[in-house]
Amino acid sequence: MSKIVLFGDAKYADECYFYFTNDSEHDVVGFTVDAAYQTKKELFGLPVVPFEEVSEKFPPGKFDMFIALGYQVLNRLRKRKYDEAKAKGYKLVSYVSSRAANVGKVPIGDNCLILENNSIQPCSKIGDNVTLWSNNIVGHHSTIGDHCYIAGGVVVSGTTTIGDYSFLGVHATIGQGISIGERNVIGAGCVITKSTEPGSVYIQPDSPKFRLDSEHFMKITKIER
Repeated sequence: MSKIVLFGDAKYADECYFYFTNDSEHDVVGFTVDAAYQTKKELFGLPVVPFEEVSEKFPPGKFDMFIALGYQVLNRLRKRKYDEAKAKGYKLVSYVSSRAANVGKVPIGDNCLILENNSIQPCSKIGDNVTLWSNNIVGHHSTIGDHCYIAGGVVVSGTTTIGDYSFLGVHATIGQGISIGERNVIGAGCVITKSTEPGSVYIQPDSPKFRLDSEHFMKITKIER
């Protein structure tokens, strides 16, 4: 068991604290944030210390760290803090849920968060500083680049590459054998079947509002028992 400090004190950090505490060999002992953004002294009964002073309270070598940030600024904020923590000498740990299926024993980088019901098929690769939220499929011989954020229910088909810093929204589907460029934003529900250029954005339109309100709709669709 290693003792770890979480960088962050918002909702993402709340989730990370739960998973590390209830389903890992690590022991969370505190939190840290930049002093300019610190709003609390304590979280879950543990100290929140300024990042500028974290090495004094939790020295590297005795404590490890996890950067508990989401996809702000297209994952670049998480990358910046990832670099700063390493520069301070911290080892960055990863979390892989006991309910995730890494059947091919795929190599996974540092500072990764891989939640329940992810299926990672053989001969694929997960880079550094990657988030895989719940219920994703990473197909065989696929590569998830560094500093990516994959939301829930995404399908990455076999022999596909996801470029660094990319964001894939809920239930996006990426076809087989293609390359998603770096810094792509693939919106919820999008289906991508051709390779994309760096910096591309794909957004699926919202479903149109139906002509009836909910009360009238339920009347005409009611099934008598």
